[in-house]
Amino acid sequence: MKLNRRSFLGTGAAATGLVGLSGLPLRAQETGTLNVTAYGGVWEQAIRDCFVAPFEAKTGAKATVSLGGPPQWLAQVEANPEKPPLDVLIMSPDLAVIAAEGDLMDEFTVEKLPNLAKIPQEFTDACLGKGTYFDYGVGGITYKKQVVSEPPKSFAAFVERVSKGEFIASVPSIQYGVTPVFFIWAMNNALGGTVDNVDPFFEAMAKMKDNLVFWAGPNDFFNHLASGEADLGIYFDGRTWNHVDEGVDWIDFINPEEGGAMTAVAIQKPKHASDLAWDYINGVLEASNQAKFAEILNYGVTNTEVQYSEKLAARVTPLSKANLPPYAQIAKVRNEWVDRWNREIGM
Repeated sequence: MKLNRRSFLGTGAAATGLVGLSGLPLRAQETGTLNVTAYGGVWEQAIRDCFVAPFEAKTGAKATVSLGGPPQWLAQVEANPEKPPLDVLIMSPDLAVIAAEGDLMDEFTVEKLPNLAKIPQEFTDACLGKGTYFDYGVGGITYKKQVVSEPPKSFAAFVERVSKGEFIASVPSIQYGVTPVFFIWAMNNALGGTVDNVDPFFEAMAKMKDNLVFWAGPNDFFNHLASGEADLGIYFDGRTWNHVDEGVDWIDFINPEEGGAMTAVAIQKPKHASDLAWDYINGVLEASNQAKFAEILNYGVTNTEVQYSEKLAARVTPLSKANLPPYAQIAKVRNEWVDRWNREIGM
């Protein structure tokens, strides 16, 4: 489904923050402190600078940041839904659906979150009304410019040219959490498949198999290109531009003509979490805060009033040129896809 501007990942790190005698972070109602979540690295600092600092300045309350990943955070809420140890969750789209279906999350409304009116309704609907997307990247083709002078501009051309041995391609392995969405679904969709028929994807992989290497983590992909093991591959727009900003001027990114898969980040509030969470989440959806967040991470954001800088506008894949995967449908067949991958590809 293509979108217009008006219309994923856990690390497993231990949670940090205020800790009570039980070993769990203390809840906002008990301490006056909100407990929010973030991935590590540059994500943590961006969350602190773009969302935590404005929240604290506006409300006078404090917010502590718990590091980790969606599976861990959801498990913590599931273990104590009446007194959740976390007040705001950052979630992958598939787990956001599971959390919503499990009736663990509060409903998002414009009354509670005025800035929700500036987020395309599709992103809230994708979370079943119990969350929304605030940040997104797109999976496409990243290539080594001095080796690939005329890169493939579509998934179909990628498959054809890699199959012929024109390039060695680095593609994500099934070990990487969002491979079923941003690789299997995206390429299968581009080649005419459906959620219930992934034959086009697996037929393409069989054609390319002699000219593929696999990456299990984003750094592996970059190392494949840097070492010459691969010429191009399937990667993310934002991560590509982060490398460029670090001085890697020999790579570039193409969003395939068929449209890459949007790998979004959802935000949710557990039921019975502090009502201060609404103030924080509304700040996360605020255009000025999102614009600053986008500038740091090189990823797109979802508030339709965000104005990107000239540099970022040239990099961010517009919503109209990205495909929103049917995450709820994919969740039902994901295990089947993984099993088939393990049988036929094995990496």
